[in-house]
Amino acid sequence: MNTVTLDRRGRVTIPKGWRERLGLRADDDLVLEVVGSEVRLRPVVRKQHTVKARRRWGREAFFKSGEASFGGDE
Repeated sequence: MNTVTLDRRGRVTIPKGWRERLGLRADDDLVLEVVGSEVRLRPVVRKQHTVKARRRWGREAFFKSGEASFGGDE
């Protein structure tokens, strides 16, 4: 069991190992729930946006040959 401390301003720091394990980053939103005598935090799941290309890229995407590299030296 891990113990954290509530500071004077009501803040709790989630230890780095747990933040990394849960994939939490600075400015992530969390939902706070009180269930009985427990305090629960859950990350807010944001809707992921998908991006679709409207057309295929042609030769005009690269102005000079060799500008883009798509792999190692083969």
